Amino acid sequence: MSQEETAPAVTQPLIPADPQPDPAMILCVTLNPCLDRTLTVPPWRPGDLVRGTAIREVVGGKGNNVARALTRLGRMARPVTFLGGSVGAACEALLRDDDGLDPLVVASRAPTRVILTVRTGETAEQTAFFDPDPAITPDEAGRLLLAVEAAMRAGIEALTLSGSSPSPATHELYSELIAMALARRIPVFLDTYGPALDAIWGFWPTVIQLNRREASAHARISSLSDADAAALLEKWGRRGVACAVITDGPRPAQVLLGGKRYRAIPPAIEAVNPIGSGDCLLAGLVDGWLGGVEPEELIRHAIGCAVANAMTWDAGAIDQAEAARWAGQVLVEATSRRV
Repeated sequence: MSQEETAPAVTQPLIPADPQPDPAMILCVTLNPCLDRTLTVPPWRPGDLVRGTAIREVVGGKGNNVARALTRLGRMARPVTFLGGSVGAACEALLRDDDGLDPLVVASRAPTRVILTVRTGETAEQTAFFDPDPAITPDEAGRLLLAVEAAMRAGIEALTLSGSSPSPATHELYSELIAMALARRIPVFLDTYGPALDAIWGFWPTVIQLNRREASAHARISSLSDADAAALLEKWGRRGVACAVITDGPRPAQVLLGGKRYRAIPPAIEAVNPIGSGDCLLAGLVDGWLGGVEPEELIRHAIGCAVANAMTWDAGAIDQAEAARWAGQVLVEATSRRV
């Protein structure tokens, strides 16, 4: 038998095939994506045999939500993510066919996880069951780094880095991507926590966003007070972060922007589904930042996007007009100048 007949087929290139990028493109990186499957059921109790009334599948992962929201805001966004197995193939098809996106996919040996959300009726009551995180290999992590670097060389407008790191091989990826982007003067928008945030040093992003629980864990304290939040914002500011946001669900957000601190109060709503609201807030920050809007308008726009998301079920499926309407109801108060 000849060498040609015995050689294994090549199924995955070193770097994923990449069409000619548009310099106005925003890359949205997700290290830990999922297939988000929602099963709607009637009211139930543990032990019941429950027959579902509807099922809905979308691609989850914070950066995918950011990309979805950015396209709804009129921006060009491209998800960058690991996908593996039959679930990963289904996710890629959903991103292309349902969301109209062109994902930059790095194949992983580990299958993409599934999150099953059980929703009771048409209410916001839900319970989520998570598959274990995938074990991304160092080789796969390196291929994602090379793929993003190639896109940067061709020209992009901004880079978003969102969500958790699934395995030790990916913990330092965000830190490396921040350094690569800032060296090319590409603004970076970061929303992460845990090992991925702890691994960042030297170069910090242009914009950082955390919720209060994530900020508490990062600061190694059990409960983050407003004074603690202000101190953390100032710390990030001294490291070169131009805009820092700590959200708190429906309660006021703390913001450092343009050397001033702000308190942003969202309107009171009856949320349909708050999942993905932080991702839409980040999308609003990206959209407003690139649009050059004034600081208080930027904050209102970002929170308006978050509120618009909470009023829909699918994460990132915001309406631009609704986001603008809610932004008009956000109260922004300047609290102090940077210490």
